[in-house]
Amino acid sequence: MILKLRLIVCSIVLSLLAVTLAFGQVKPHLTARVDTTQQDVKLVYKLIGDYFNSSPDSLYNNPYWNKNEVDYFYTQKRDNFDQAAFYLFYNMNSKQLFTYFKPNILSIAPVGDKYISRILLSADTLQLWMKEHKMNPPFILRYYAAKDEAGNWKLENTWSNELKKWSQYKTKWITFHYPRSFDFDLTKAEKSNTFIDSVIATLDIPNAKPFDFYVMSSEEELGRLFNMDYWLAYQTGFVRKNYNRVFSAYGREDHLHEFVHMLYHPVKNYFLAEGIATYLGGVDGRTPYQQTLWSLSKDLYQNHPKTTFKDLYENKFIYATNQSPRYVAGAIVYQLVHDKKGVKGFRQLEESENTYESFIKTFAAIMNINEKKVEAFLTEYIKEYHLVKPTIQKL
Repeated sequence: MILKLRLIVCSIVLSLLAVTLAFGQVKPHLTARVDTTQQDVKLVYKLIGDYFNSSPDSLYNNPYWNKNEVDYFYTQKRDNFDQAAFYLFYNMNSKQLFTYFKPNILSIAPVGDKYISRILLSADTLQLWMKEHKMNPPFILRYYAAKDEAGNWKLENTWSNELKKWSQYKTKWITFHYPRSFDFDLTKAEKSNTFIDSVIATLDIPNAKPFDFYVMSSEEELGRLFNMDYWLAYQTGFVRKNYNRVFSAYGREDHLHEFVHMLYHPVKNYFLAEGIATYLGGVDGRTPYQQTLWSLSKDLYQNHPKTTFKDLYENKFIYATNQSPRYVAGAIVYQLVHDKKGVKGFRQLEESENTYESFIKTFAAIMNINEKKVEAFLTEYIKEYHLVKPTIQKL
């Protein structure tokens, strides 16, 4: 969800930045493909440099960006108008980012009466944390530039430019948006709509609203909607509730996990927020959580006997490209609470604060277990799950 953001870059950098770094003007480097003898290309190059030096991490009426987009995202939504900003400055401000990762303009190419610029952020000098975590480069940006009514070049998002080439299909609950190259399946789309009905009925959600679902077949297509030709974060799906939008790069019309996030109320404990979405929608949005849990259980039992429930809760035990262990651990918590108290037990569970200690205390009260025994109980339950529970066949 909101983020399955594994932007390790940001958290690591913050921990290393003990003092404010010295910072001068950002001067984007030009590669051989950028011909600034062409007047418009030269102006777009200058525009990019001006924007990078204009505190792009700040919310304000930026003079270098498309006015209509600034009005919508900043004035109406109180959000970053640059759709890449959330990822660029997740835990680093612009000064820190451009101190470590220098902008290199790979190309400024014409497309109709606009230009597309592609900008690689990369480090000239590798820090130890960059080597250890393969952090260089973190992004390749993709910005459009177009002239405003006064004839001045302004940057704009890839979003509207890409979506002009997309198709859509509307059901009762979901309006699907997808690239024309996507092999859209009407049957699966209608099944997703039926799933929404079942979630609303099961969880008693009286004020559910229809939403937009942007589905594509790769992380590259997903990243492009957010001004990225490449992003380091492992992103396959997430929700933007303030825009009533769900995104998926799985190439399927049924990303059920994210649908639950869209429909369900906010849960202050992040572990539980992913738990409820996994319990009803699976880790990947389609596979029943029991199947993933069965595989995890067998792996822990045979290969990682010292791993504890707390390790799963705190995401200390993970797989290279997914967070399945933490997600299915959350799902089994919901299953156990449901077995004990039904759906009404969910609200009591979700009174937990966003800490391990608060979770343990809350879970113990619901299950009528001594707090000191909860950790061992959950660790054993998960590790031995594959010994007593049959795997669930993939839908």
